[in-house]
Amino acid sequence: MENLKNSSNINLIELFKNSIFTYVILAIIIWFFGTTVIGIPVVFGIILYKGFGLGYTISVCIKLLGIQKGMTFVFSTIFLQNLIIIPAIIAIAVSGFKLYKSIVKDRRKDNIKLEILRHTLFSFIMCIVLCLGALVEVFVSTNILKAVIGYLV
Repeated sequence: MENLKNSSNINLIELFKNSIFTYVILAIIIWFFGTTVIGIPVVFGIILYKGFGLGYTISVCIKLLGIQKGMTFVFSTIFLQNLIIIPAIIAIAVSGFKLYKSIVKDRRKDNIKLEILRHTLFSFIMCIVLCLGALVEVFVSTNILKAVIGYLV
């Protein structure tokens, strides 16, 4: 926060590229493990890890900054993009689990191909939603943080 307060120039385009790359890789990993029958526990592990990391980050921010400043920091930096990112990640995981259930229930090749195509198309759409979340993360949340940085520091 001190760096943001002291320097006004942040390379937002580089930050945006990095954020998109991270979310696209995450979506591809969840998609891949969601298409394999034995990969469903890995998908649940990824979601568990992501949720634990987010909860831990929020609790540390509130503990270090105090309740009022911590909540302001969380709402200005973490909350907005995660309103988009968390449902998109969970939706890809649910789509993979639905694919798993359809493979186990009906083993016809035509049905499996159709379900994999649906899962892939849905995952691609959610990947676009994740890119929108990255857009909010970099451009909206950063500007909100710049506006409240004087209060926080």
